[in-house]
Amino acid sequence: MTLFLKRLRSRTRKLLGIGKRPKAHRNLKARFTHVYRGKTWKSSESASGPGSTLDSGSVRQALIALAQVVSVHNIQSIADLPCGDFNWMPSFLKENPKIDYIGYDIVDALIAANRRAFPGYAFHALDITHEIPARADLIFSKDLVNHLLERDVWSAVANMVRSGADYVMITSNSDPVPNIELPENVAGSSRPLNLQIWPYDFPTPLYDDGYLVMWRSQDLAFVLDHAA
Repeated sequence: MTLFLKRLRSRTRKLLGIGKRPKAHRNLKARFTHVYRGKTWKSSESASGPGSTLDSGSVRQALIALAQVVSVHNIQSIADLPCGDFNWMPSFLKENPKIDYIGYDIVDALIAANRRAFPGYAFHALDITHEIPARADLIFSKDLVNHLLERDVWSAVANMVRSGADYVMITSNSDPVPNIELPENVAGSSRPLNLQIWPYDFPTPLYDDGYLVMWRSQDLAFVLDHAA
């Protein structure tokens, strides 16, 4: 990229407010609580929606991805955020009983329900856009950033990195279409998000199946430092 294009791109980012990491969206907890209580993501099996049912394609991909990276990178602890209603994760943990697991979600009622239903696992309420989770070898974040405003995407990823995790795996669609912003205050809204193109430009990942992508935290830290 020429110096002119770099300067033009930098100026455009500043004018549009893109690439900055401002304060998290204040109504984030209310939005996701409304989705949960209103059953916006309709599914008879999972309160987290059809993308969390045991027969969904995204769950099958997630199970394959987790099995592969846990084996290859000797991952012994996982922070799952958002954990949702924990509908499908037990099938992975039963196959990997030595994994130290903790589930996070912004919806307090979900966390309370999970604690009652699954007393053998740890669950905590957390807003990743302004809180830092406990350290784990891997932060696993399926279907989160596609529901966040751009400013909250930056905040969420920054706090994942600040946790000290070795690796971060996030849903990032490989679609070549440009990234778009979500409308403000629309509960349950979503769009495909590709973190490897503008305005994110995350580096080449360690793992990429077109849906779940994993980076070393230190590689994302470099991007975050230069996007500030």
